[in-house]
Amino acid sequence: MKPMFSNRFIDALAKTILFFASTHLLILTYIGIRHDIDALNAFNIMSLNSFLPSLGQGVINFLLSYCMVAGVYLVAYLYLSKPANKENRDSLSQGNLDSKLTE
Repeated sequence: MKPMFSNRFIDALAKTILFFASTHLLILTYIGIRHDIDALNAFNIMSLNSFLPSLGQGVINFLLSYCMVAGVYLVAYLYLSKPANKENRDSLSQGNLDSKLTE
């Protein structure tokens, strides 16, 4: 697997978090399909229903939760990521993501 970061410890931490997050979503998908579709509500996944229990219930809140997910993705895409030009692609393919993040 390609390194995400040049620091080996940070790379291992990022891959560990990614693994557990993916496993968590797979389990929730299984539960959502087999038992309770509300398990797939993004507000439930983030445990925001602990503060406002009504967020985790209903079709409208389910749709709003994924509108929020799409909004966060859009903000990350537009403001937190840079388009990969030739120089960025070359340095990223060599595993120099740490230096690009600090620029």
